[in-house]
Amino acid sequence: MKMLRILFIIILLTSLLGCGYTSIYKQNKNNNFSITSLEFTGDKTINNTLNRKLNKYTKNKSDKNFKVKINSKYSKTPIAKDQTGTATDFKLVVNLDLEFLIQNKSNKISMTETFNIKNDNDNFQQSKYEKEIKNNLSNFLFDKIISYLSSFE
Repeated sequence: MKMLRILFIIILLTSLLGCGYTSIYKQNKNNNFSITSLEFTGDKTINNTLNRKLNKYTKNKSDKNFKVKINSKYSKTPIAKDQTGTATDFKLVVNLDLEFLIQNKSNKISMTETFNIKNDNDNFQQSKYEKEIKNNLSNFLFDKIISYLSSFE
């Protein structure tokens, strides 16, 4: 019985390691665009994360040059309450309005990421968890921005 388990684990690991999984956004490492200017309005935390990551693309030299304006909004709304009226579940929403200019043509798109969380009685832990989720949602939006700009024709 023990030998059968070991054999099962070896087969499972071999099949998982050889599956050829790669991230969707891994292909974005070799981007063929640059960002000539960045403007941000809205939520400072989201904007700082995006600015830090997008600044890497301002140093690129390319024929595709974008001027980018980003307006970010963050909201936390209760989606469930207990019998006393205290919120038990929240919905965290990050909205991003992306406007970019390339060759004097303006384009606008909107992106949204959401995440539902349970309310924690420990306010410090709740705040820490929300910051982590907000950062993760910002990273998802960054990946979407890069994917969109790199595939823009």
